[in-house]
Amino acid sequence: MITTKQYEVKILKMTPEERKKKVIELKQQHDEYFNSNELQNAAYIPKMAYRPPGKDELHISFFPSELERNKDIYTEFVSIDYDVEDPKRTLYLHKYNPHWKDEYEMVESNSGFQRHIIPVSELKVVSDAVSKQGKNNIFDLTDLKELPDPDEAFSVRGVVQALNRIADTLGRIENKLK
Repeated sequence: MITTKQYEVKILKMTPEERKKKVIELKQQHDEYFNSNELQNAAYIPKMAYRPPGKDELHISFFPSELERNKDIYTEFVSIDYDVEDPKRTLYLHKYNPHWKDEYEMVESNSGFQRHIIPVSELKVVSDAVSKQGKNNIFDLTDLKELPDPDEAFSVRGVVQALNRIADTLGRIENKLK
């Protein structure tokens, strides 16, 4: 006999304190940009990029209270749990638009929250934290000179040596990503 049981599913939502802590940690990765551009009090609001129903491109959304601040907003793409979505940590600028109430479509969530959606194409890339920290170079391109020329004649021993060099290079890449 097969029986089924009802399981209660609990959705764990972030507390406001947890969300605030995550945003502070995310912003710290961009401190060099903000400090070098004298933007210590910049509005940094990480957002989830998504494709709204009936739209062809990605959008982000802001609550009216966020746009009513009348200032530029810096953002990066995160998940609903504020986990980084972009490994390069690209920082975007949404330049303040005084006509935002008229120009940006208002959408309402199932829970009744109203937000204005803004196409990602309107955002300007201003920086990425990974390149600034020199972490975008996963390995030294001079390592590639050691790889065999595929047009040259080869032996089984040569292939094994080449595969071992490739494995070593991949190991170094893995260690740098950790």
